[in-house]
Amino acid sequence: MDAPVRIENRAQLIYLLTEAAELEHGIMCCYLFAAFSMKRGVDEGISEEQLGFVRRWRRTILQISIEEMLHMCLACNLLTAVGGAPHLRRPNLPVSPKAYPPSFKLELAPFCRQSLENFIFIERPEDPEPGAGEGTSLGSPIPLPPKLSDIFSSAREYQSQGRLYHGIEDGLQYLSQKYGEDRLFLGPPRAQIAGSYFTLPGLDPVTDLTTAEAALQGIIVQGEGGRGFSKDSHHGRFLAIQEEYEQVLREDPTFEPARPVMWNPYSMLPNDVGIDSEVNLIEDPLSIDISNLFDGCYEILIQALGRLFAHGEESEDQLAQLSDITEGLMVDVIGPLGDALTQLPAGPSHSGLTAGPSFRFSRDVNTPPHRDAARALLIERFKELSAYCGFLETQGAIATVLTHVRRSLSRYADQLSNSSKAD
Repeated sequence: MDAPVRIENRAQLIYLLTEAAELEHGIMCCYLFAAFSMKRGVDEGISEEQLGFVRRWRRTILQISIEEMLHMCLACNLLTAVGGAPHLRRPNLPVSPKAYPPSFKLELAPFCRQSLENFIFIERPEDPEPGAGEGTSLGSPIPLPPKLSDIFSSAREYQSQGRLYHGIEDGLQYLSQKYGEDRLFLGPPRAQIAGSYFTLPGLDPVTDLTTAEAALQGIIVQGEGGRGFSKDSHHGRFLAIQEEYEQVLREDPTFEPARPVMWNPYSMLPNDVGIDSEVNLIEDPLSIDISNLFDGCYEILIQALGRLFAHGEESEDQLAQLSDITEGLMVDVIGPLGDALTQLPAGPSHSGLTAGPSFRFSRDVNTPPHRDAARALLIERFKELSAYCGFLETQGAIATVLTHVRRSLSRYADQLSNSSKAD
């Protein structure tokens, strides 16, 4: 059992909530990559019966990805509530061993036995300590002795998501006593994102200790399942997939549910990933172009989501429009491009392998803090990305995908432009 997470001041709380938001974001990308890699038809070398399993597993992983997005949003609401800033940045994948505790191996891997085992490990439940009873994470907070060396600690003493979130929960209880709830939860509730903007049940503003604990419990129970096993948690659902996967393999040892997607594919080496990391560079010219398009669209998705979190000047109609565009980007742009990339060749040095989405971030992913500037930036980028789709010379299935993506991006630009003129 790893050591308990100790939070003694607001700076430590904000630090660990920021890390929690990063982790949820990175985990979501890992799950999306695995889902995009999965086969979609019998023409890819699997039977009708096997296709039924693969489709069901893919739906489950996509649903879990959506819930990881919810967890990231809840962590951002908690950050805003205690005086921090919503955090949507994260390291590019695969993450450095120094980015998080060693137990969190985040990388872009196709769906397979190894990646599934990693997902199960990431979502594993937190077992109670021997003799643990009332008065721990759900009871009265235990006062912590002062440690001047920890006035601004960056120590990562947790090895599981459950331990991290239970530590944050203990810290919130302790700081509520130390500062008083009014002084701890000083962020404006209106600056947070709520379920009224997204179809994400449980996405509610955090205003006090009760709503903060509700947000944390939603993450804990839905994620790794809290203390003990739950078949409805992410951990339980991944275990169910693993059981069926092994059953299909016993009947057909040649069964491969995913396309031959290479691990950690990039069109260019990210600036925060070392040359000695497990990154594979895409070489096929068209695949590189589609990869760059995907990264640009994913970045603008995060910028739009960032504006929803950092809003202060938008009307309710403008916020609803931003949320509609964000959801549209996931369904009409990110999904089709991610799936298409896993069918395109990786290049001559990667014979037989296909490319895949890298979810690459550049340095300028931050959203401008002012409404008019942010909207102008989004309109400009939507138009540029739409035009980029038209520049690419393609045919066949990828041409159909690009036409759909180009029209969607152009539509988002028009929607924002028309609403700006109406202001």
